[in-house]
Amino acid sequence: MQILNMRITLFTVFILLFVSCSEYSKVVKKGTNDQKYDMAVAMYKKRDYNRALPLLEDLLAIHRGKPKSEEVYYYYCYSYFALGQYQLAGYHFKNFTENYYNSKHMKECSYMYAHCLYKEALPYYLEQSETEKAISEMQLFLNKYPDSTYRDEGNRQIEELRNNLKRKSFENAMLYYKIEDYRAANVTFKNTLKDFPDVSNKDEIDYYIVKAAYLYAKHSVDEKKVERYNEVFKEYKDYLSQHKPTDKYYAEVVEINQKAEKELNNFINKNK
Repeated sequence: MQILNMRITLFTVFILLFVSCSEYSKVVKKGTNDQKYDMAVAMYKKRDYNRALPLLEDLLAIHRGKPKSEEVYYYYCYSYFALGQYQLAGYHFKNFTENYYNSKHMKECSYMYAHCLYKEALPYYLEQSETEKAISEMQLFLNKYPDSTYRDEGNRQIEELRNNLKRKSFENAMLYYKIEDYRAANVTFKNTLKDFPDVSNKDEIDYYIVKAAYLYAKHSVDEKKVERYNEVFKEYKDYLSQHKPTDKYYAEVVEINQKAEKELNNFINKNK
């Protein structure tokens, strides 16, 4: 009995799909413009975006320059977004704002353009310029519509993208450190603090600035050792001016400075 019921259910589903596909094909081939629009919207609401898009494309050509094109294009933009094609969706949302600037959807589509850039900028390790562009466009939207219902979400997305930039900058510095390019690591750690003064791991970065300077001096050619050890002492003083003895890396930074002083003294005495 259970198997029979399952077969009846599957048969019913098959019949409904067949009828639905037949009706869709009929509208695509011979339907009126209104029928195509109604079918496109029906497919959209069923989340069948792949079947909605061909109809919407036809309707865009048919209604070009006419009032109806606005609603058609609105569904068209969202269909690409729903399919995860954020680059295409972003292009069309931006195009919508440029062509339908008096539309009731203007604010929404302006936000969606910036939101598509946000989606494209994820995950954090992708090209930094894309993240910066997404932040810029979202900020422009928030400046233009400060009381928008998208304000909180827009600010959250900007914060997330800024955190991604912080993380990317820190990891770039750590990469230089790990491959023993200590000069580049030192500079990149400093740039991270310059670009993101509110970074959450400032204590750690300040520690690596001192340590990278020390390792750079330690592995320098003799002609540069004195100059570069003096740079370590400068970094050490900067660290002390900003941190307390209770900070996580404080004791280790003091130890690094002591090593640097000892090594420099040994080098000077050796070369007298």
